Amino acid sequence: MGWHRGLLIGFDLETTGTDPRTARIVTAAVVEVRDGEPIGRREWLADPQVPIPDGAVAVHGITNERAAAEGRSAREVVEEVAEVLVAHWRAGAPVVAYNAAFYPRTPHASQVSRLAGRARDLLCLEPVDRALAPSCPTGVL
Repeated sequence: MGWHRGLLIGFDLETTGTDPRTARIVTAAVVEVRDGEPIGRREWLADPQVPIPDGAVAVHGITNERAAAEGRSAREVVEEVAEVLVAHWRAGAPVVAYNAAFYPRTPHASQVSRLAGRARDLLCLEPVDRALAPSCPTGVL
């Protein structure tokens, strides 16, 4: 069996913006895939405690009102995401993310990386996306 048929873990964040120095986590997701099929999914909604700009809302659809009403403490979300990622890494599962280079530099995501201790082990799919579909908008693959 090829490595791509085994368990793969997809990890994604949506944040308050694109500047990793100021972006805060709004949502996090960890998806388990085996043989190309999703077999498990965890999602989190955080209250970033800072305004979510309209541009970010346009990307992920989470409004300030929804984050405040339904979001959990970013600290709790960070700790849970880190626990889930660590468990997958300890089990030997590859963890892939679209924009992995961005995550360790954001304040909340750097906590995930610090708690997980494995940011270097995130496989970034963005260069693959750009190489396979250079004329497509980023994130299409």
